[in-house]
Order: sequence, then structure tokens, then C-alpha cells
Amino acid sequence: MNSNRILKQFEKIYNETYKNTLTYICSKCSNINDIDDILQETYIEVYKQLKKKKKVINYKSYIIVIAKNKINQYFNESQKSKNISIFQDNNEDEEYIINLDSRYRYRIRIHYKR
Repeated sequence: MNSNRILKQFEKIYNETYKNTLTYICSKCSNINDIDDILQETYIEVYKQLKKKKKVINYKSYIIVIAKNKINQYFNESQKSKNISIFQDNNEDEEYIINLDSRYRYRIRIHYKR
């Protein structure tokens, strides 16, 4: 019975906050696949907190904070880049750049030694 109550509470919170949360995530992220992932992870976290019986006064702002943290996690993970030497003849690095998804190409940093 307790899990049924949690599901009903989650459904109510989800219905009340979904549009606002989606708008916030869309304003911070432009890739639809990433938006879906972040939205899903946000509400999974909300559900986990409900199961832990965490008392929250304002779910709208609480969920935005969770979404903000999930967005930051996403961008921190995607900032990881591969070091590529442009001064050595290395076809593997060139092939890596050519095959790289376009959303990551602008994150490549070129480092050189003097």
C-alpha cells in the first residue's frame, strides 16, 4: 500500500512540475536526446527521494535544483576531451576528429608545446 501512495504522490508532482521542468532543461540544453535523458534522470531522483520519505515544502523549486545538478553533471562529463597532437603525423587522431559527432567537435582543445 505504501508504494501505491508513493506512486500517486509522484504522479501528482510529475503532472504539476513537468512543463516547468522541461522548459528549464530546454533553456539550458539544445540536444533533444540529452534533454530526454536529463529529464528522466531528474524524475528518477525525485522518485528516489519520495521513497526515502524526504520532506519537501516546494517541489517546483526542488525539482529545478535537481535538474540544474543533472545538467551540470551532463556538461561536466561531456567536457572530457581527447588530447590530439597536430604536430605529429597521426592518422588515428585525424580519423577520430572526422568521425566525431558534430556536437562534440567544438569542445576539442588544441594544445601545443613550445
